[in-house]
Amino acid sequence: MELNLHDIHANSIDLALDRARQYRSLLEPEMAESICLDILNIDQDNQQALVLYILSLSDQLHHPDKQAQSKVIQQAIEKLDSEYRRYYYAGLLSERQARFLLSQPMSRSFAYDYFIEALQNYQLAEQMRPENNDEAILRWNSCIRTIQKEKLEPRRDQDVLIDMES
Repeated sequence: MELNLHDIHANSIDLALDRARQYRSLLEPEMAESICLDILNIDQDNQQALVLYILSLSDQLHHPDKQAQSKVIQQAIEKLDSEYRRYYYAGLLSERQARFLLSQPMSRSFAYDYFIEALQNYQLAEQMRPENNDEAILRWNSCIRTIQKEKLEPRRDQDVLIDMES
């Protein structure tokens, strides 16, 4: 028996997308990621699969050994065909990195930077949002509340760097 990947059939993409969503909701992002890769293997521009792939990978960022996936996620974000979605999911990636850093004792001070990066992307997304779509605003507000609740501030070394550049 050869251990090779098998291609799924193009007419099963909708069912595969449903399965990927189901595995994400079951907190099995690795399985959702695999399904998305199967879909993208036969339809590389499938926007629903790209979004689920981005979400599945970013679901795994809370594992320290998965932090290197940020580049892969960023590459997938660049393939999205909507400028709004590119900003929104770039914001989501930064926000999830920030939330991971909040859980790391020696990295909390860097979380603020990622939250600011997320806010910048959400702000750009909000400016071009589809009608009746406030998801960027909801994410913005969540970031602001977390910054306030956690009492996050810019790192002190940034202040020193700014003073030295002046």
